[in-house]
Amino acid sequence: MRSLKTILLVGLAGVLALALSACGSSSSTSSSSGSGGAGSGVAAGVLTPATESLTGGRKGGTLTVLNHEDFEHIDPGQSYFSIDYEAMYATQRPLYAYKPNTFSEVTPDMAEGPPQISNGGKLVTIKIRKGVHFSPPVNREVTSADVAYAIERAANPNVANPYYLGYFSAVEGMPKASGGPVAGITTPDKSTIVFKLTGPSGQIVADALVLPISAAVPPEYAKKYDAKKPSEYGNYQVATGPYMFKADGSGKVLGTGYQPGKSATLVRNPNWVASTDYRPAYLDEIDMKIGGDTEVIGRQVLEGSHIVQNDTPAQAIVKLAYEKYRKQLQIAPGAGDHYVAVNNSYGPFKNVNLRKAFWAALDREAMDKARGGSLVTNVMTHFLYPATPGFDEAGGLTGPKVDYNEHPQGDITVGEKYMKLAGYPSGKFTGSQTVQIVGSNGNPAPQDAEIANQALKSLGFKTKLNLVDQSVMYSKYCGVVSEKIDVCPNVGWLADFGDGQAVLDVPFNGKLIVKNGTNSNWGLVNHEKINNAMAAAEKVVGTQARSAAWAKIDEELVGEAVAVPYDWDKQPAIEAKDVVGVGDQWNVGSWDFNYTSLK
Repeated sequence: MRSLKTILLVGLAGVLALALSACGSSSSTSSSSGSGGAGSGVAAGVLTPATESLTGGRKGGTLTVLNHEDFEHIDPGQSYFSIDYEAMYATQRPLYAYKPNTFSEVTPDMAEGPPQISNGGKLVTIKIRKGVHFSPPVNREVTSADVAYAIERAANPNVANPYYLGYFSAVEGMPKASGGPVAGITTPDKSTIVFKLTGPSGQIVADALVLPISAAVPPEYAKKYDAKKPSEYGNYQVATGPYMFKADGSGKVLGTGYQPGKSATLVRNPNWVASTDYRPAYLDEIDMKIGGDTEVIGRQVLEGSHIVQNDTPAQAIVKLAYEKYRKQLQIAPGAGDHYVAVNNSYGPFKNVNLRKAFWAALDREAMDKARGGSLVTNVMTHFLYPATPGFDEAGGLTGPKVDYNEHPQGDITVGEKYMKLAGYPSGKFTGSQTVQIVGSNGNPAPQDAEIANQALKSLGFKTKLNLVDQSVMYSKYCGVVSEKIDVCPNVGWLADFGDGQAVLDVPFNGKLIVKNGTNSNWGLVNHEKINNAMAAAEKVVGTQARSAAWAKIDEELVGEAVAVPYDWDKQPAIEAKDVVGVGDQWNVGSWDFNYTSLK
């Protein structure tokens, strides 16, 4: 799906050894992921999203949420980060959504029922739910035209949605759209929206409607903000969900309900009607405090009241939680992946053999141990997730049989072989360039970044490592094409839905590189053969055929060594003793404010 919040797991090998033995986890046991399921490796007494109760919570109260990280975007047309989604799915209603305990069963949200796909997959028709109203100051009922505008504005350069071309390029007129009406999106009446496609891509278009891009936006209110560069709609957004960002009388959120780097406040949407929504929305208010040391935050949560940590706990805190507060610890299997992005378009790593050399030399086992070993991660050997269609065809857990992938502990001999093939007879890099590495400063990401740094140095590269806040890493460096960063060791991805396209398309399709906005193809991967294969695979119909097509693309990505994969994640989260936290299986275990309640 989107770039992950800081999925930074912990070195708990000694503490968790008995638990691993008890639950039968091993390096050959995979967690579930893209298409859902409970997964494995969750120790006894630890919470997991797949088994949590979605009913019976106590209504009322204020939940305090502590974040080390800030939001990246709070505009539903721009949001593509897990931490953003926590607020988006509490305040907005896309056409479809997932309940917390699944990543495979879609629930109609703003839609009245399932999408109707016809004309050989070239027509998608959806009925809009009646009785849903925008929050103040708009206050009117939502219509299909609001959903149409929400999707059309994604193409506005001022909005710069990072994934619309990945999933909606088959909609007639969308590839050339710039924010105005799109010929292939029509609204024959106030409660119907129709997508007319140029090819049989109806299923992918329908699947993508779980994303915030389909959350209604009122054009008469939003257009003046979308005319700004960049769009300011996020600062004045209105809600359709049970909650809204606290705002002043004009609808302004910025400075009232959201102070970047400091705080955010979600309050009840007075226009929300419970009978139109499947969410229980137990809480009255969610108060978020942004910033601070993750270890200090963690202790406040474990020892506090009516409080949760929203991003990844520090190493010491997960250890403490497992030992003394196990009923306050949740681990979510299938929580995405991490890989080292290397710049395929600029700098030394344009050379495929240098990319293979780096892959071979990197100690991926050490990187995974820094995250907690097999309880909380599996060594990643290719790019499709376990349980995603095509995973087994692409190589399963062991991955494709190529020599640079065979030794996850790192193999300098194989690395030097590829250095020689790249034109460096000594097996060491002798060029003049200094490799620019940008990573996250939230523990234990620096350990992973340093392991990558040392692997590069072992191959003779001169390096410069810069560690910054996770959101800054994406928004100012790794996600900005013009920065031309050579290596980003802490990037990660979570599929939007259980299909190979949702895993591979946005981060590795050169046609989807966003030059003016936050780009999610961090390695600037742009290989014509792969781009063309993806274009063909997008049109393939049927689960088995699509699985085979995207598995083949996975193999090609490994063959080009477009990035260095190192872990399939499981994500920890912590809560206070008097919180009944409900985590989202589909959103890396993030707390779901629509279902979480207080004791």
